[in-house]
Amino acid sequence: MLPGVAAAKTAIAPIDLGTLPGDLFSAVNAINDAGVMVGSSTPLEPQIKYHATRWDAQGRISALAGLGGEQSQANDVDDHGVAVGWAHKDTSWNQTAVKWAPDGAVTALPSLPGGEYAYASAIGGTGVVVGAGKGADGKVHPLRWNADGTVVALAGLGGDYGSALWITRDGRTIGGTANDAAGRNHAVRWNSAGVITDLSPGITESTPEDMNDNGVIVGSARLDGDPKPVRWERDGRMTWLEYPESGPAWARAVNNAGAAAGGGYQVFGTTSPARWDRAGARTTLSTERGLGNDIDRTGTVVGLVNEIAAKWDAAGTHTVLGALPGGTYSNATHIAANGVIAGISYNEEGRWHAVYWPKAQG
Repeated sequence: MLPGVAAAKTAIAPIDLGTLPGDLFSAVNAINDAGVMVGSSTPLEPQIKYHATRWDAQGRISALAGLGGEQSQANDVDDHGVAVGWAHKDTSWNQTAVKWAPDGAVTALPSLPGGEYAYASAIGGTGVVVGAGKGADGKVHPLRWNADGTVVALAGLGGDYGSALWITRDGRTIGGTANDAAGRNHAVRWNSAGVITDLSPGITESTPEDMNDNGVIVGSARLDGDPKPVRWERDGRMTWLEYPESGPAWARAVNNAGAAAGGGYQVFGTTSPARWDRAGARTTLSTERGLGNDIDRTGTVVGLVNEIAAKWDAAGTHTVLGALPGGTYSNATHIAANGVIAGISYNEEGRWHAVYWPKAQG
């Protein structure tokens, strides 16, 4: 056992969040500080049709209204219970960015002139929403919807695609991705005036994975052909996070203290979960196959090991979070400020359901 790798203890199985009536699958896409979750519920494959869904802090499910079309999905929820995502306007499958009030009422957000496709990725504490949408030029542009509902196209890097993925609570910093004229993907950040900063100039390709409330972003950047974990500071500096082993590695999440979670190859073909401190030093959380997906303010990491959901506290103690009865796979994907953990698990019929673990777990 490596230093810092603690023995595992077992917790009780997750609570099934279920599906909407007539659906068979569900997934959580976001959870707010109070434990309210949003995501989607879907019917039988291969005819997957997403239905926007909300679960309250007690795990009770409700449908979010659509715009008259067959599909919708919720991607984020703020601490007031306002959710954002997308919905089809009609049977033509025109996809529109939308916002849902806490009572579930839906509002369509305006698209770019001549655009026929848009989605909302995140909402800040001031009510500003970000996402992406197609313009009359056929390109997908990163977008910001101001609190009054007006839409603004953010600057790009000269390519045909960009997407705003996160916004800080104060609404002053937006993080996301954009490609350059050669089609290479870059992690980027925009300030409140919409000015873009390429966070990895001179690097072939970079991929952002998460942004904290201070505008610090983590992800990966190409180094000698492999993606390696990085953190982009608020001032734009790029810090390589420790990962000396050969092969790829990624930082998947960052907390407000700048600590990150993710993983990478420990041995060839095996991705192991890891945590990085503010200085970029790595702690291997398990030498078995797995990944860290999220990290809270205390340094608790959630993810999976050997295809079963897991949690590691700040001391590195590993808790097995379990799966639904009969399920062979589960994954903890989000941890809220109140300690509630959300994720997915297969059930005995091999269908994935949204699940959660209350704070008392482990």
